[in-house]
Amino acid sequence: MTTPNRIPYFKPEKAGFFSNDRKWKKDVCKPLNNPQARILMDKAPSGWTPPPPPPKVEEPKAVKEAGKAPDTQLPDPPKPAAPAKSKDDDDDCRTPPPFDMLDLPDAMEKMGFYVAAKLSRRWFNGRKNVIGNASDRYPDDMVDSKTVSLAFTLRYGGAEAKLRTLINKGIYTDNAIKALKLDIHRFVSKQFMGQNIAFSGEIDPWRLSNGDIQKLHKDYQFQLIKVTDLETLDENAGPTDITASLGNFFYMAAIANAKIHSEKYYDYAGVAPRFCCRSRVEVTQIYVYARDSYSFADKPGGTSSQYLGHWNRYGMILVPAAVVADTINNGIGKRAATFNGVIIPTRRPCRLFMTTDSKSPLIL
Repeated sequence: MTTPNRIPYFKPEKAGFFSNDRKWKKDVCKPLNNPQARILMDKAPSGWTPPPPPPKVEEPKAVKEAGKAPDTQLPDPPKPAAPAKSKDDDDDCRTPPPFDMLDLPDAMEKMGFYVAAKLSRRWFNGRKNVIGNASDRYPDDMVDSKTVSLAFTLRYGGAEAKLRTLINKGIYTDNAIKALKLDIHRFVSKQFMGQNIAFSGEIDPWRLSNGDIQKLHKDYQFQLIKVTDLETLDENAGPTDITASLGNFFYMAAIANAKIHSEKYYDYAGVAPRFCCRSRVEVTQIYVYARDSYSFADKPGGTSSQYLGHWNRYGMILVPAAVVADTINNGIGKRAATFNGVIIPTRRPCRLFMTTDSKSPLIL
């Protein structure tokens, strides 16, 4: 039975002295009834200069005179009797040590979340960047392709299962084939309508994108699958390093190599014949990469923020009531996200066939 004024929570403990695995042990705690127990924001991030304090304004003389104590001092009112203390009041904790927001990366490392700590430090020490539309290009210095590796994401069974679903099923769906056709159609149309060339040969989208991962994603990405934070929890339903690093993220598929065979022909179906180009495409390789936006923003019109645990300088605990409330308020796997930030490319063999037509507006 739970003690009155106590709430249950789960705290991580090492499974063994030589093990890095953690088990989540249930315990109870009493919420602090202390206004000083809060997360501070006093420390300045690296490279940030605080604004100068506002100039002091001297009070008018009339206000000073009004604030003076009267010559005749009135007796102090009688003090009210102190309320009787209960045993529960005696158990109140003292004010905990100060915990500043910039202490969070150190706490993440103590939890074993080393990748999350790196990303958090970069975010705290980085410059301001306002996210626009999901299709907007990010500044180059806001794209990180080194901190998170594909191998890191595949350490977690839920993420690995989603990647297998993407490459074994997702890339062969009707929607994926339709998106592939549009990607190839744009390339062939540009060659045919711009240079009057019915392109035949192999294309290397990475070279065509000049090694720009954002351009590759915009021009040749054709399928994705979402990995939610609930799918990267450990066997005890506790958060892992990838949960703390990325939360919800996406695996993406883009064209890595394709063979195109095109032929010109006349279309006589209309009033006047039209000079056209028909192409057959074989996609032989694809890129698979993870993509995520490292940002902290509540949904517009939302009633609460996403619950990310209760933290102090030593780590974190999870309160089930807060987890349930977050699930109800924000929805399971329905939180908004944009596709920019962490990018990890790799190659995966794949053979897909399609045909696409490019028709010139030129009337002959």
